[in-house]
Amino acid sequence: MPLFKQAPDLKKFSKILVVSNSGLGDTILSTPAIVSLRQSFPNLNITFMVHKKMYPLFSGFEYVDDFVLYSSGFFAQIGIVKQLRQKKIDTIFLFHSNGPEDIFFSILSGANNILKMTDNPNHEFKDIFSNKSNTNTQHDIEKKLDLIKLFNPKETSKRMLVPKYFYKSGNFFDKEPSFLYIGIQLGAQDIYKMWPVDNFVKLAKRLNEEFSKIKFVMLGSTKYEQNLTKEFTLEFGQSDLIIDLCGGSSIQELPGILNDLDLLMTNDTGTLHLAVALQKRTVSLFGPTDSEVFGPYQDSKLHKVIQVDGFFVNQKPKKLRSQKGMELINVDTVFDSAKGLLYNTPTN
Repeated sequence: MPLFKQAPDLKKFSKILVVSNSGLGDTILSTPAIVSLRQSFPNLNITFMVHKKMYPLFSGFEYVDDFVLYSSGFFAQIGIVKQLRQKKIDTIFLFHSNGPEDIFFSILSGANNILKMTDNPNHEFKDIFSNKSNTNTQHDIEKKLDLIKLFNPKETSKRMLVPKYFYKSGNFFDKEPSFLYIGIQLGAQDIYKMWPVDNFVKLAKRLNEEFSKIKFVMLGSTKYEQNLTKEFTLEFGQSDLIIDLCGGSSIQELPGILNDLDLLMTNDTGTLHLAVALQKRTVSLFGPTDSEVFGPYQDSKLHKVIQVDGFFVNQKPKKLRSQKGMELINVDTVFDSAKGLLYNTPTN
């Protein structure tokens, strides 16, 4: 097994690996580039590396031929390298991956071409990449598409997709006729990306006053999100209007739940990107993160993005960042956006 990078050869482009082995949102944001590869190069053999926790959401994805399931740790990486060498991978697209493990398995795979989406011109392994860093301010989907443009694709798609069988009602909970079902995602990857719970409570109370029949479906998976849901329920005070699915469903059940919603209200989360891929209406809240980079990028009439200038919190290390950026989002603004979408007349 060679311990050095194979010589680049862009003519070798038949057995490729696309890597997005982190969170839900990043993985879904990679799908337009995967679709573009398949549509432009129908004879490609495409292997998709996803985190083993995300695999149930992509099993049977029509645009790939095979999967490599990612998990961290030295012995797991050795196993991944063996799989890649058996597949004789010639080109690797690192759409979203954690270093230095991604460099380790990429070099040892024997691939000739390694491309990594990075905005760091001083990346310590930049000499092994076939592409240059991308410092442009553009949507995350466009940055991934720029990687495949090195191979002159015939067409590119900007639409996020999941397997076709997810585009149907899930019937995960019993729906009452004439009721509106509003999904709420209180959590996010980091606390500084979360709108305060008491603001969500104020919003829910106003929506309940506006619409005579409404129920709130609480989403999330972590213990922290479950605690946030308990706090929300206590402050809201009407538990009969709450369907608590936080921590009570699997990732493969999430599309069915979202399909049964009339609207999703969420922070910048993977659940947002899945809802966008499923063409569900959303109100998304952005403060320290840039909606021009990570917000909805398709079906604009279905989505309302609330962006405030909360970037100042990013000046501190992640563990020291507060919710002050998200606190700038006004309850009235979110209410008007949600009301507009629910009345099917989105506000400007």
